[in-house]
Amino acid sequence: MVKKIIIFVVFLIGAALLGMKGKSILKERQAEVKTEKTPTMQTVTVSLVKPENRELQEKNRYLATLKGDKSIKLSTKLAGFIKRVYVQESQHVQKGELLVTIDAKEIKTTIESIRANIAALRSDLEVSRKVYATNKKLYRVGGLPREKLEASAAGLKLKEARINESLQKIKSLKNQLNYLNITAPFDGVVDAILLHEGDLAAAGRPIISMSNNKQKLIFSFVNSDGIRLNLPVLYNNRLIGRVSTIYNSAKNALQMAEVKLTKPLNLPLESSLNIEVITKASKGCVVPDNAILHTKDASYVMEYKDSKFSQLKVDILIEDGGKVLISPCPEAKVAVGSENRLSSLTTLGKVLIAGEKNE
Repeated sequence: MVKKIIIFVVFLIGAALLGMKGKSILKERQAEVKTEKTPTMQTVTVSLVKPENRELQEKNRYLATLKGDKSIKLSTKLAGFIKRVYVQESQHVQKGELLVTIDAKEIKTTIESIRANIAALRSDLEVSRKVYATNKKLYRVGGLPREKLEASAAGLKLKEARINESLQKIKSLKNQLNYLNITAPFDGVVDAILLHEGDLAAAGRPIISMSNNKQKLIFSFVNSDGIRLNLPVLYNNRLIGRVSTIYNSAKNALQMAEVKLTKPLNLPLESSLNIEVITKASKGCVVPDNAILHTKDASYVMEYKDSKFSQLKVDILIEDGGKVLISPCPEAKVAVGSENRLSSLTTLGKVLIAGEKNE
């Protein structure tokens, strides 16, 4: 009995001592907590931008060639030496104006020769007519066989046919003389004189090239570019016309399109110039292109709200000139910077942007 009482007293003393030690440890820990510094927010240097509500255009660049709306190379159907060129390069001419004459001496000589031959044929024809008239009288009185009368009639018709054939040949040669006078087929400008006085102009060989006073642009594109009729066309950021024609034929495996200009460009024909075709235009939420974080599966912006960065998945609708039209539109400002920097922002927890007030 005395032993049990001793054990119980020892237990009470131990419990009391343990309780006193626990209170001491708790007080020490509370003191440590009071002396510890409160964690501060991280401060980072990153730029923020507010999304804009504006129109953005999607443009494709092309190399275009300036051409005359109507151009032609003039040649002759008949070979001959050029007698005279009446115009100069870059000269404005009117429709029907004489440009070049080709020497017609050979044709004129041929015409005179045929005329002399016709005169001889007509003299012979008169003799044949008299012979035929005499033969008719002889035939009526039985003094000439029918066969000889018919032969003289056939000879008469043959000589008449020869005269008519010669007359038609003269008419044809006179028409050919017109081919030796080359005139302007429309109002326009002489672009180049390819042959000069004294040169031999072969049939079909160009002598003069000319174009009308209107201009057009021609450019090539691939089918996936989305080129359509009536799309606006810019040159030096200025609207100069619209796509007016898409050709059915291709050149070097590329499709061809024509631009109708609102007014002539102060450039020589065959000039090459860089144009922009506006393929798409829309108004909405616009941010700089360096606000976009591209991943394998999607695109994001880093939205700054409640002192934190969070990813907002967006669709890119239009990209142009360092700006991007996105959807949906962020409610707060977004970070801009390198993609490596953007991708690390969500790991920072709460941050304070340099130069920004902590809201």
